Amino acid sequence: MINSRSFISISLITLLSFMIIYYSVSFLDYKLPDSSSYLNYSPKYKSFYPFLINFVDSLNLNLIYVQILFLSFSIVFLIFSIFKKYNLFISLVLYIAIIINFFYTSFSKTILTESIFFGLINIGIGLFVINNSKNLNYYFYCLILALLFSIKSIGFIVVLCFLFLNFLRKDKFNYLKCFLIILLFVVLENIIFYKKNDIRSSVLGEMILGKIFFLSGKQSFEIQKYPEIYKAILQKSKNYFVITHNNLNEIKNFPTKVELKSDYEVIAQFQFYEELNTEEKKIYQHMYNNKILILGYLLKNNFIDYLKLSMSHFFGQWVAGFKQEYLKKNYLPKSEQILLSSGGIKITDSLMIKIGQNFLIVLFAFFQIIFLISLIRFFLNKKDDSFYFIIFSQIYLLVVSFVNISTVRYLMPMYPIIILACLIFLKEIVKKKYVFSTRY
Repeated sequence: MINSRSFISISLITLLSFMIIYYSVSFLDYKLPDSSSYLNYSPKYKSFYPFLINFVDSLNLNLIYVQILFLSFSIVFLIFSIFKKYNLFISLVLYIAIIINFFYTSFSKTILTESIFFGLINIGIGLFVINNSKNLNYYFYCLILALLFSIKSIGFIVVLCFLFLNFLRKDKFNYLKCFLIILLFVVLENIIFYKKNDIRSSVLGEMILGKIFFLSGKQSFEIQKYPEIYKAILQKSKNYFVITHNNLNEIKNFPTKVELKSDYEVIAQFQFYEELNTEEKKIYQHMYNNKILILGYLLKNNFIDYLKLSMSHFFGQWVAGFKQEYLKKNYLPKSEQILLSSGGIKITDSLMIKIGQNFLIVLFAFFQIIFLISLIRFFLNKKDDSFYFIIFSQIYLLVVSFVNISTVRYLMPMYPIIILACLIFLKEIVKKKYVFSTRY
C-alpha cells in the first residue's frame, strides 16, 4: 500500500505537521476538568487511555509529544489516502483546512482521549477510502475499529458508522472476523479496567437527569404527569430553572441562546445536585439508579421539548464563543457557573476567533444543504462518494446531540470528514477537469 518513496514523503510531512502543531496556539489548558479522571483510572471512563499514559510514562516519553506525533501522522495518512483516491487539489485543501484549525490540534496538547480518538478516526477514514482488500489492510482496519470501540464510549457509534458505510458500499467484508477482533480488545480493556476498579459506571445518568431537570423549568413541563416520588425534586428543579428559561427566551441572538442552553444543561447535570438536601439527594440517587425509566417518562411526557432541545444541540455543535460577548454586556442567572462550564477552553477576542465562529456557521448551513441533495440522489440510486462521509458525520452528530449536550468539542472528531465531504461533493457537482484533474 505504501512504497518506500511514499513512506519518505509521509514521514517528512508528518514531521512538518508535528512542528506546525507544536508551535501553533492552543485553546486548551494542559489539564482540563476531565484530565484527573484519566490519570486516576476513573470508573466512568474506558481504561485504554490511562493505560497509554502509564505506558508512555514508563518509557520516559512526553505524552504531549506522542499525541502530537500520532495526530500528525493520522492527518498525513488521511491526506495520502485522499491523494491516491482523488487528486492533489482536494488533499492539499483538506490538509490546510485541518492544520490551521488550531482548536482541533489543541486537543493533542492536553490530557484527554480526544487527540488519539481523532487520529484513529482519520486513519480509519483513510483506510476506508483506499478500500484495499488485502488481508493486512483488512486486519489493520479492524484493529482501528477495535481501538475506537475501546478508547471512548462514543466510539461504539463511530464503529457502527464505519460498518454501516461498508454495508452501503457493499464491500466484501467479513463482519464476523471484525466482531471477534473488536471483542478481543473489549476483553483486554475490561481486564485493564477491573485491575484498577471494582465496578464500572458512566456519565449517562447525569446526562439523562440533566435533561429532565433543565427541561422542568419550561412552562410546558407538567410535574403531575410524573410519579409521586419524583414530584418534590422536579418542583425544586422547576423553581431553579424557570428564571433561566425566561431569560433564554429573551435572547434574540440564536447562536448565543443555543450555546447558553447547553451550558445550563451542564449546570443541571452536575451543579444542581449541590442545591439538594439529604432527602432530595436520596431521591436523586433513586432517579439515577432508574435512569432508563426516567428517560422513558421524559420521552412520554415531554418528547417535543426533548426533541427541540436535541435539535438545538445539533446546531450548537457548530457554535463557539458567542456567550462570552453576551455575558460581558448582560446579566444572566448563574453567570459564574456558566463560565465554569467552558471547562478550560480559552476564548479570546480576536479576528481569528470571529472568522472561525462565522466559518463554522456557514459550514453548517452548506453541509445541511449538501446532505439533503446527497440524500435525494442516494434514494434515486445515484450513489456519490461524498454521501458516505456526509451520512457518517450526520449520524454521529445527531446521536451526540440527542444523548449529550452541544459543544464544538464534539464537532471536532468529524471536522476532517465534513471538510472532505464538502470537497468531494463540489468535485462531483462542478466537474471542471482543469480544476479537479488528477494530473499535477
